[in-house]
Amino acid sequence: MPEIDSNEPRAVSVGIRAVLKILEKWSCDQQQVKALLKLPENYNDLDFEHENFSLEQVERVRCILNIHASLRTLFTNPENVYGFMSMVNHNSPFNGSTPLNFILNDKAYNFQLVIKHLESQLY
Repeated sequence: MPEIDSNEPRAVSVGIRAVLKILEKWSCDQQQVKALLKLPENYNDLDFEHENFSLEQVERVRCILNIHASLRTLFTNPENVYGFMSMVNHNSPFNGSTPLNFILNDKAYNFQLVIKHLESQLY
């Protein structure tokens, strides 16, 4: 998986901006965005270029970018690329939940489980 240099504010800023667009296309509301990225209530007012993001936040950005990359590889239809995260999925590890709700469960390793699930579909 590609790495985001957490010591390079520009790289983190670009990653977060990309992820915010992805989350919008996943139809995430502001509370979900805030929870997924561990952002403050007023995150729309943040200057992403000068904000100090935690390693956990950078890791979450990296995971969402990797999930998105896997979805774009798996699906050619934009409705599936952007709708997958909101579709009920009865496969493990989701077990009747949506992938989005699964990662909103606030367990950092759930991001990794989604990535592993998607990667298993690629090979």
